[in-house]
Amino acid sequence: MILFGHPLLSSECFYHVESIDAIIHTPSNAVIAVVFEEQNMDIITHLRLNSIRFALYVTTPIEAVLGENLRAAYLIVDAKNGSEIQKVAEHYLFDAKVIGYCEDEESLEELIEMRLDGAIFSEAVIKITS
Repeated sequence: MILFGHPLLSSECFYHVESIDAIIHTPSNAVIAVVFEEQNMDIITHLRLNSIRFALYVTTPIEAVLGENLRAAYLIVDAKNGSEIQKVAEHYLFDAKVIGYCEDEESLEELIEMRLDGAIFSEAVIKITS
């Protein structure tokens, strides 16, 4: 299991953006995090065209399949839908890693039981505004 933002481990951060302009305020090798919504397709397209690694917040198996086809490196899920999305990812051999969003060690235990590829703590997500 990959862990991002655990207080005892060093790891890379994810930079949550809501516009293409915000991307210029991130490090050159950053993982950009974007909510998978139709209004964010311009950001996602920009990331793909510029070969920038990105993560998508997804809520359904359909969004996860679309995210995989968009070549997201990570799919960030909630505990309520993580198990279902992980099963789809395993069945179709996704390249994207399914990581669950967690606030504390207690929620990490739940993600471990779900057998997700990884977990991301809120400390690993930095919001960038343009």
